[in-house]
Amino acid sequence: MARSVAAQQLQLEVDPIERPEKPRERRNGSVALARLGPRLALSPDEAAGVLGVSRDYLDQHVLAELRIVRRGRRILIALAELESWLDRSAARATVVTGT
Repeated sequence: MARSVAAQQLQLEVDPIERPEKPRERRNGSVALARLGPRLALSPDEAAGVLGVSRDYLDQHVLAELRIVRRGRRILIALAELESWLDRSAARATVVTGT
């Protein structure tokens, strides 16, 4: 009789897990970027990638010329600031005519 009680206790009912219809919020409270719109700022690693340079190059040659936002250890670089830096730093191409 003890075996029949133990066998009944081992029977489990399995329900399939359903995925939520909308994505969950992240732990820090942020939501998916698609709902917030375009990003306004980048991390230094992302900014280096957008400019096509290494992070070391960005730190040594570019970052000193940019206005950045620091909050604790976090550094943010506005996309508009990167575009402005590119405009200021762009050299005009000179056309060399053959003699």
